Amino acid sequence: MKKSIYIVSILALWVTSSFGFEHIKSVKEFEEVTKKGNVIVDFYATWCEPCKDMSKHLEAVKGKKVKIYKVDIMKSPDVVAKYGTPQVPALLYMQDGKILDGFIGLKSITQLKKDIKNYFFVKK
Repeated sequence: MKKSIYIVSILALWVTSSFGFEHIKSVKEFEEVTKKGNVIVDFYATWCEPCKDMSKHLEAVKGKKVKIYKVDIMKSPDVVAKYGTPQVPALLYMQDGKILDGFIGLKSITQLKKDIKNYFFVKK
């Protein structure tokens, strides 16, 4: 029985890390994970229906060249106070620790793909 529980726990952890997004819980963690590379931060709330759609859209555009992190506005008020908004869904586009732009509202998969190309892969 204990072995079964252990195996199920390991599988649950693997599935979550493979298909989910890493959640940012503190300002220090936010600064650490966004300081290098191309990053999209999704501010969301569990009660927000458009946020659930945004998660699906972000899952569809998830790739190796852009890291996507999530911030639950109810669990990380210090991060929201410094970097975000209480309005959800909201996105921050960041590169090497610098905020390039932000957006409040739901974006389609097509819009997200265009944003990723424009913010991170078109020379300016």
